[in-house]
Amino acid sequence: MSVPPGGTGARKLTFISALAEKTFLPFAHVTVAAPMAESQHAARNPPWSTPTGLVKRSSAGICHTVVPGADLSTHTMPRVRSQLGGTCTRGSATARRYRTASVPTPRTDTAPARRPSGTVRAATVLSPEGPVAGAEVVIEGGRITEVRPATGPVPDVVLAPGFVDLQVNGIGGVDVAGAVGADWDALDQALLAQGVTTWCPTVVTAPLDALEASLAGVAEAARRPGAARPEIAGAHLEGPFLALPGAHRPELVRTTVDTAWLDSLGDLVRVVTLAPELAGALDAIAALRGRGILVALGHSACSAEVAGQAAAAGARLVTHLGNAMGPLHHRAPGLLGAALADDRLSVSVIADLVHTHPVFVRMVFAAKGAQGVALVTDSVAAIAGEGPPRLADGTLAGSVLTMDSAVSNVVHRSGVSLADAVQAASANPARLLGLADRGAITPGRRADLVMLRNVADNGWEVDTVWVGGAVAWPPT
Repeated sequence: MSVPPGGTGARKLTFISALAEKTFLPFAHVTVAAPMAESQHAARNPPWSTPTGLVKRSSAGICHTVVPGADLSTHTMPRVRSQLGGTCTRGSATARRYRTASVPTPRTDTAPARRPSGTVRAATVLSPEGPVAGAEVVIEGGRITEVRPATGPVPDVVLAPGFVDLQVNGIGGVDVAGAVGADWDALDQALLAQGVTTWCPTVVTAPLDALEASLAGVAEAARRPGAARPEIAGAHLEGPFLALPGAHRPELVRTTVDTAWLDSLGDLVRVVTLAPELAGALDAIAALRGRGILVALGHSACSAEVAGQAAAAGARLVTHLGNAMGPLHHRAPGLLGAALADDRLSVSVIADLVHTHPVFVRMVFAAKGAQGVALVTDSVAAIAGEGPPRLADGTLAGSVLTMDSAVSNVVHRSGVSLADAVQAASANPARLLGLADRGAITPGRRADLVMLRNVADNGWEVDTVWVGGAVAWPPT
């Protein structure tokens, strides 16, 4: 996306470049599949000794060249690992096991204690009833109280609800699975730069104790004092109960769903992606649904019939439609066909135009309607500008997509209206998460807003972001 010199886009690119520099070698530079880890103490108190064969870097850099055979066992700790190429080896039999059953549910309102009031004007306001020209949004106490005709000049911008991303594994050099301390602040700023005001940190297939450690880190981040930052709605657990590994480590994938383990995770987990054809999956779906958890079907080669059974049990989403999924065939429609035809199932889409073709994206919107699609980034800890990350065999392993780019791609490359694209990036994922207080510019909702400016023919650029009525982007 081209941006005018010195404009908001330039500020955003400068910020992203700074974040990338903090990070290390790009994902695409993987040359050897080997464990990597770094002591938690070293991560917080550099410089410290470096394991043999591992360049001293944060554990968030998930793929680096590592000399095979390096003994890392004495340097690993339960809460530090790479999502796709790392390991979690407890250093001793007495190492702490992280459980999340006692973790409090993240707060539902992270607006500052003194909740702002004011008025935001725009040439177009995207309300649930449709675009409103020349309007202003009145904010009182961090909530929207009125959408009315503007009482003064309006800038040539579009005001949309804050975006909600259900699937974020990492950004730049920060991997959610091993994030600590200031890593979460960096993620906050990177998300705000793309208009995201609510998100689900996503952890992928790993040993169970490693997953527990990652979830404990997410819980700690969700408990940070309130500020104008994107709210963590809860964690997205993608795996380990999968049938098609995709970029997940196949040796760690589990083919029987452990419902008791899922129950032990407590209230922090908000989304679970699993394959419905696995043993115990249907019972697990019903149990998770009963606890208010959004169950997504994914990494699956199931039949359309099994997908229907999963929807009947309570599944409501299909994860990154078309990817890590069996093919669509006119005599065996599979999960892909069921997802397109079953109104009980919404679908998430990675609209980076690599994971999905523009025509496929348009087809999905045509089949599901704007209300049935949720745009996700599925972003990972990798350097932007070098194409999507891949494993050594070419398998796609997440993206470097941003949500504002996803909206732009859907509009400019797939011919979807801006209102429908924004709905897929805000209202729909909020509804799937059960968050009735956001996702729409209408009275009573939280004033989570993103101002978009059209940049020639290249799409929509984030100009300003509000969280709970407070300006959160650009940083002051």
